[in-house]
Amino acid sequence: MKSEICDAERSEATVDAFTVEVIRSTVVAITDEMKTNLMRTAYNMIIYEAEDFTVGLFDPDGNTISIGLGLPMFIRGLSDAIKAQARALGQGKHFPGDILLTNDPQVMGSHLNHMIFTLPVFHDGELVAFSSSMGHWQDVGGVLGAVTRDIFSEGLQMPFVKIFKAGKQDAELTAIIRSNCRLPEFAMGDFRAQIAAIRTGERRLTRLLQRYGAETFKESVRLIFDQSEKLGARRGGEIPDGVYEAESFMDDDGVNLGKHVPIKVRVEVQRRRDDRRFERREPAGGGAVQFRGRRRAVRRRKSRLNF
Repeated sequence: MKSEICDAERSEATVDAFTVEVIRSTVVAITDEMKTNLMRTAYNMIIYEAEDFTVGLFDPDGNTISIGLGLPMFIRGLSDAIKAQARALGQGKHFPGDILLTNDPQVMGSHLNHMIFTLPVFHDGELVAFSSSMGHWQDVGGVLGAVTRDIFSEGLQMPFVKIFKAGKQDAELTAIIRSNCRLPEFAMGDFRAQIAAIRTGERRLTRLLQRYGAETFKESVRLIFDQSEKLGARRGGEIPDGVYEAESFMDDDGVNLGKHVPIKVRVEVQRRRDDRRFERREPAGGGAVQFRGRRRAVRRRKSRLNF
């Protein structure tokens, strides 16, 4: 693949284009291996058949370096969760051997069954990246055969916790998780599969860092980010100015059966600025399908792109 680093970037960069491409291909291969390991070792078919998961490598700020996709909708959610985790813990609170766990829907935009494990990757004492996995567990407690009207009915909620501290698993937290799952052996099987996946990412990335060093790796990632931004802006710039609208619906919100939940999208492209927004003109429903309040505003802002 031809590198598209511009002349100005070449004059500033300390890494040659060949090395950048080698590192780019390597991080993609790493996340592909993480994905394969998770699918081969997970206990429930929602992960290994439906591919309701994702794995990835992220920089210390939570920006995506490479994703091993299960479901494309997770591209953003996993990065958001890692950024929220960094804010919650603060600087200097990650240590070698730590593994963090959460299923907070407010930071990943999904439901409680999606467990996120995140492992900080260090090189010579410096935090260089995160290796992370989000996977759909078959059961995390909650009601069965009934409509849920609040988050407390949906199952176990895990804020940002360290399930491993300095390489040692927290037995008490693990026991709490087991006791809140109807199928604890399945849950612990998926638990171990996700841990194996992110440790694969750590192990492979550590080898890459040992070969090229942290500075070369970080500079290469910066150049990859720059290239990706330019390619995205170029394609976005090909969209003619105008207003684009689409509309669909969900069957219902789980409470008001048969009453459609409308989903309306309006895209305005003008003067090389793309403004995408979800519009909800109906009142909020009674079930788990919602576009309202602060989360709606946040998602709207995040979907805006500048070209």
